Amino acid sequence: MCQKKIPSSFAIVLALALVFCLLILFFGDAASGQTQSLSDSYAVDLSNQNLPNGAVFLIVDGLGAYYIFPGLKPESLTGEIGTTAQLKVLPQIYNNGFSSFVKVPYPVTDKGHSVLVTGNPKADPEMVGYSDSTFLDVLRQEGFICIGIMQRGDFESMRKKFDVIIYDKSNSVNNMDFMVQKNDLTSDPQSQRIINEVVSVMESQSQKASSYSSKDTSEKYAAYNRWGLDTACEVLSVMEKYPSQKFVLVINVGATDSTGHYRGYYAYLDSIEQLDRDLEKLFEKCRRNNLLFIFTSDHGMAFEGFDKKSGGHSSTKYSKAKESTTSPFIIYGTNIKKVSLFEANQEDIAPTFLSLFNLNNQLRFSKGNILPAKERVTLTLDFPQHESIYLYSLDSGEEYIFSSEKPYSSYSISGLKTGNYRLKWGQQGSSTYTQTEYIFFIEKDTTIDFSNYLKKSTSPIPIDLKTENSVSSSLFTKLHIFIIIGLINIIGIGGIYKIYKKRR
Repeated sequence: MCQKKIPSSFAIVLALALVFCLLILFFGDAASGQTQSLSDSYAVDLSNQNLPNGAVFLIVDGLGAYYIFPGLKPESLTGEIGTTAQLKVLPQIYNNGFSSFVKVPYPVTDKGHSVLVTGNPKADPEMVGYSDSTFLDVLRQEGFICIGIMQRGDFESMRKKFDVIIYDKSNSVNNMDFMVQKNDLTSDPQSQRIINEVVSVMESQSQKASSYSSKDTSEKYAAYNRWGLDTACEVLSVMEKYPSQKFVLVINVGATDSTGHYRGYYAYLDSIEQLDRDLEKLFEKCRRNNLLFIFTSDHGMAFEGFDKKSGGHSSTKYSKAKESTTSPFIIYGTNIKKVSLFEANQEDIAPTFLSLFNLNNQLRFSKGNILPAKERVTLTLDFPQHESIYLYSLDSGEEYIFSSEKPYSSYSISGLKTGNYRLKWGQQGSSTYTQTEYIFFIEKDTTIDFSNYLKKSTSPIPIDLKTENSVSSSLFTKLHIFIIIGLINIIGIGGIYKIYKKRR
């Protein structure tokens, strides 16, 4: 039996087709690898400083910045010039920490609390109720227990954000009625054990509330605030037994606001001064246990005249006064700068608070900015593909700071000093970028997202990078070319085969 010889042209075409298939497999793998590796990240802390495991976030209802900071003089609506409260403890805190006066978008309690926790200037209780809307949501995802002690601002959607909260159902200095609410937000056994201990302390403090009442009007109002501060100290005594457990304790005391509404300017100053004295025990517990201490308010308070027996903040008469729309924001603790009277907005507080724990602003609705409150800051870098990086400080020559052992697409570098830096990047032999370095200045937590810059027609940095789309589209284009060549080859093979059959 005689075998017929296959023409050489047919063999050549078949070989080309096989090469084409191999090229498709190679470039297909390259294209898929381009997207699979983008999630790889690297985090490093260069400061060797331990972050605080917890924070106390104290909101003094109705406390205006103009009544506590030197250099800010309150005025009545009729133009009288007043004085600030005579304070002892608060000046020790803000003179050794970061202090600012923040503009309040709405001098109303429920909206003020909503802005404080969401970082959105138009926030309201409904927004607070959405998932991932508050710093409490973000902290809980990081393993924090969220504890609340609130005499005001305790609306339902806010209460549901805490693992446990005690609040005053009556919102009344004259008729305290505290309720403990425990929300089942964690299944971790140790967290549940700690929360149950906190519940016991809160229930005990609820029973003691009546002992804080007094027939003396001034003492009755002062004692209402004092109950909140004392309860906070008892909760911290529980947390001291679990030094590795991360937590945030949010406290709201409400008597200062009530005093301003019903007792006038001089009683209002007296309420602030008594709060200042009662604050010392709580602050010392924070300092001794290396906890961050954050002090602010939901809004301020204005007075038509300093001899009047009432004031306000939300009605048309008072809502535009700077005394109503300016709140204090004070931070004390590890890695906090000594800064006096920085100007900011109330929506900046939530993202700044997260940055104190080296957490990016993951708040769903935040419109605020991170304030330059930290001595050492975090730099986050995002690239559209894996890159090796090299970081140098330019403030004393060109000092080497950090380099990556292997390429990553995302970096988080904590513990950097405020200053000027040079960043270099690029894989060896890579031609992805036409520019491979960038000089910048940082004074607060900063994210440089090169992926986002690539998608903008005008870039905030002088950088010219090939777009992520162009990289993938070039591969896509190559695939199209190979497919077309392959189809031509297949048609050619078919034609040659037909001719070969006819000649048989």
